[in-house]
Amino acid sequence: MPSPLLEQDEFPGSSIAFALAGSHGYRIHFAAYSKEGSSRGRIAVSVVREGESAFYNAPALISESFVRADLGPLGKVDLAYHPSGREKTIPIKCSRDTFTYEPGTYEGIVEFKGEGGYTSARSESVPLVPLLSSFCGGGSGFGEAFDPNERGADLRGLSFAHGRRLVFQVNKNGPRAPTVFSASLKERRGGISIYRTVNGTAPPNAFHFDRRLRRAELSPPPPFSGSALLSRSPSTLFPQWSGNLSIDFPGHEVHAAGPTVHVSIRHAHFTRSSNAEVEIEAAPSD
Repeated sequence: MPSPLLEQDEFPGSSIAFALAGSHGYRIHFAAYSKEGSSRGRIAVSVVREGESAFYNAPALISESFVRADLGPLGKVDLAYHPSGREKTIPIKCSRDTFTYEPGTYEGIVEFKGEGGYTSARSESVPLVPLLSSFCGGGSGFGEAFDPNERGADLRGLSFAHGRRLVFQVNKNGPRAPTVFSASLKERRGGISIYRTVNGTAPPNAFHFDRRLRRAELSPPPPFSGSALLSRSPSTLFPQWSGNLSIDFPGHEVHAAGPTVHVSIRHAHFTRSSNAEVEIEAAPSD
């Protein structure tokens, strides 16, 4: 039978999608896919809450009628698809188009346990979520202007310590302006690719710097803890970055200061639309 989620000429293979309500206010989305002629594919698990997210990508066995994945200590998916035998048409947001698909349920077992218990969910029956090939683009976004005459500052950090990739960015447009932050962590554990993000706004006192950017201090509230100090002199190429600053990502807290973290700072002005999410990069795919 044809795929219940996408037209075959748009997606030559199998695809399955569903979602669960996780504990502590998280929403957990599952999307599995395989190439045409093969049951071996991947499953992507997206765990989302306002201002933070975690993405997991693991091997899976998938067909039109089932999906199986071993997520190790994170849980498992072992579900069979049961079609309803009827059609349902839904509108596509921001468009006059509609999408028709066959509703159904997946029955079996799906479990997810976030590291350290930051969220969890379990179900024996979940409804199908249609994967739409159309989407509505928004007008939100952000940008930066870099100029020595700007009153604001852009501080960025990068670390490859412990086999992972940590990136963070902090902006402030002036002494009384709010502090805007964004951070991401990319790692791999037991064959599962993991990508975590946090972003948001902190009070002005979370980020201090002098006019010549020779010294800066970062001490934001959660999801951060601790503080870090940047200092540099005209005779050094790279600034020093020390302290006990940490970032608490969903499921993993990491140190964000010290000799393994490389930082830069420059004068900048940061702008974004009112409904834009701050982000450094999009979630990776395998």
